[in-house]
Amino acid sequence: MPAKLPLRVSSIILLLFAIGHTEGFLSFRPTEPQAVDVLNAMRNVPFNFGGNTVHWMDLYTGFGLAISVSGVVSAVLAWRLSSATSGEAPLARTAAWLLCVIQVANIVLSLRDFGPIQAVFARSCGSSEVGRGAVKMKAIAHGACGAVGSVKCD
Repeated sequence: MPAKLPLRVSSIILLLFAIGHTEGFLSFRPTEPQAVDVLNAMRNVPFNFGGNTVHWMDLYTGFGLAISVSGVVSAVLAWRLSSATSGEAPLARTAAWLLCVIQVANIVLSLRDFGPIQAVFARSCGSSEVGRGAVKMKAIAHGACGAVGSVKCD
């Protein structure tokens, strides 16, 4: 399928981002005294959450790992979409656009909550490559590849 390359590139970038995210948030250790105090409080102050006694660090770690799992699932999905057949193209195109929307949302959230450097990392996760793959799948689904004046699908 002509959408193979952009989706495989996205898949690899998404997987690298998931690995980097996991390593980054698990190994981050603040050095500023106030930040160390906050981290210690996150580890040491228990509270009731849904009938369980937890610490803020439990939630931080759980949500961080959930984001990592989501990144790995996105990478696997992008890889699988790259080999979709023409019969699967409509569903694959929808899934590819959803992956693209997720990455655009990550860019916006990164700009709002983390800063421009993190937004660049979010952007590098291949939103444009996933979008390119989705456009190429649409052309395949409609039989437009290779026709005169059509979308170039190679």
